[in-house]
This record gives sequence, C-alpha cells and structure tokens, in this order.
Amino acid sequence: MHRSTLTTRLITSVIALVLTPIALILLSVGGQTMILTFFAYASDGDLASLTGPVLLQILGLALLILVVLTGVWSSAGLIAIGILSIVPLIVAVFPVTLSWLYGIAPREWVDGFVYGLPLVVLAALGAMGLVLALVRRDPRPKGAALGVVGLIVAPLLLAAGAWSITWGIAEGTLFALQRFEFDVRPGPGFAVVAGALLVIAGITVTRWSRFALVVPALVLLVGSILLVVARDAVMPALFELPRGMNTVAPSLLLYGGGAAAGLIYLTFTAVLLRVVAHARSAGAPGATTPDTTVHAQYPHAQYPQAQYPPAPMQHPYPPVPGQQPPAAPYPPQPGP
Repeated sequence: MHRSTLTTRLITSVIALVLTPIALILLSVGGQTMILTFFAYASDGDLASLTGPVLLQILGLALLILVVLTGVWSSAGLIAIGILSIVPLIVAVFPVTLSWLYGIAPREWVDGFVYGLPLVVLAALGAMGLVLALVRRDPRPKGAALGVVGLIVAPLLLAAGAWSITWGIAEGTLFALQRFEFDVRPGPGFAVVAGALLVIAGITVTRWSRFALVVPALVLLVGSILLVVARDAVMPALFELPRGMNTVAPSLLLYGGGAAAGLIYLTFTAVLLRVVAHARSAGAPGATTPDTTVHAQYPHAQYPQAQYPPAPMQHPYPPVPGQQPPAAPYPPQPGP
C-alpha cells in the first residue's frame, strides 16, 4: 500500500487535533449535567431531564468516530492525538495541576480530567494509530492461533488497565480534591501510568487479532446504557467496588467514557479491516499477492511461431548461378 502523502497527514492531524478536544468538552459538559440530574432526579426515574446531556454526548461521540475514521487515509492524526495523552497523565500524577486548570478553564471542561476521561480516550486513539501504521507496512495474517489468543488477552489487558486507572484516580486526583492535599502520591500515579500502558497493550493486540476489541466494546456499551435505563440494578453493583473506585467508575461511565471507548473500539475494528484489505490489494511488502516483478522486468520476447513438423529444406536443382562458391583457379596461384 502506498504511504500517505504529506498533505493527507497534515489534514488528518488537523482534524484529529481540532475535533478530539471539542468531543471531550462535549462529553464532559454533558456528563457533569447528567451526574447532577441523575442523582437529583434518581428517585422518580424521569429520564426526560437527561435529553439535553445525552444529545451533547451523542454529538461528542460522533466527533470521536470521525477522528477514528481518519485512520483510513493516514495514521498521523491518531498518533498525534495520542501524544497529547501525556497531559492527562501529568494531571493524574501531579494533582496540583488541577488547581491550575480550574483557574484557566471552565469547571465543566476540567471535571473530565478528574475522572480520567481524556486519558482513556487519548491513549486509546494513539494506540490505534500505531496499530494502523504497523499494519500498513505488513498486513500479513499472523495465524488463527494468535487470533484466538488475542480474543482472550485483549479483554484481560483492557480490564486490568481500566481497573488500574480507576484505582489510581480514586486514590490520587479524587483523594487530593476531597482532602485538599495535592502532594504527589507515587502509588496512585504509578497505577495510572501502568493502566494507560495496559490499555495501549490491549489495543495493540489487534495487530494479530483483528476482532479482539469487539467483546470489550459491547460490554462497555451495554454497561453504559444499563447505567442510565436500569440504574437501580446497576448502581448497587458499582457501589460494591472499593472505596473511591465506587465513585470514579460510575462517574466515568456517566461522563461518556465507557460509551466513547466502546464506539471507537468498534469503529477502529472496521477501519482496521479496511486498511488491511487495501494494503493487501495494493501489494504492500509482505502482502500475500503474486510476484509479478520478474515478468515486468523481463517481458516475453515475441518470437515467430515455429512450424511443426519442420518443412523439408528445398535445394534448387540445377544450382542457380551465384549460389555456388567460385571455382578454384587452375593452375593454383601462389599465396600472398
């Protein structure tokens, strides 16, 4: 497959760098309103008050899907936005940065940082860009065995990463805001970084197992929907989580983190299959396409078709003058 042009990389990078922050802001604004409305009106079960926040989050999710779709043309945009995941990592490791963010940005925008929404989305997008870049260079299948193993390994890595991130945020940024103690806590900070790496590793499994993200995506989408439509059944289960995590987990889901992850996982699976098919058809290095280079370099020469059986040689008789060698002089002449 031909490498994307510089113009394509620039366009996809601009799209990703512009749309992704807008999407995160929409998710955060809608999520904060949803949390307030959710707990304020939880007793009467009225879902009509959630219409506005849900529409905001649907718009944010649509923008994230568009960002993932840019991977069809180039991986540059996804990789560029993945680099920005360093910012929420810094916020998670150094909670004091939250006070700075609250001073320069509206609270509705910053609340998403508290519960790890940007970290979950940006790290996943960066890993997707990395996988697409690798697949473009070598789209060969890695075997059915690795594909089956990936279906098991990817959900485990993603679950471990989500657990580590949730625990680290609960004991780090959330702890700091609740007690106004913004000192660096190495344990929670390390847990957040390790969780992000586990999420990246789980998505990288799709390098050899194309459908590894389908099951986690469905689980996240179903869980996010049930939290809204059947909260009386879901909330007690979430409250059984360890202290702190029982606040971060439902809040992250209400901020759209689960739905965002699920939708971009499914969209990425479709994009990955499209890129693999295109790379194979275009004859990328390592693709299973017939080798035509020899025939291209050495085309068959156009020789006249031989007659079979061969026609007998016809000799004129008597000999035609001029076809016989000249007679030797007599008497012989001395040589030079």
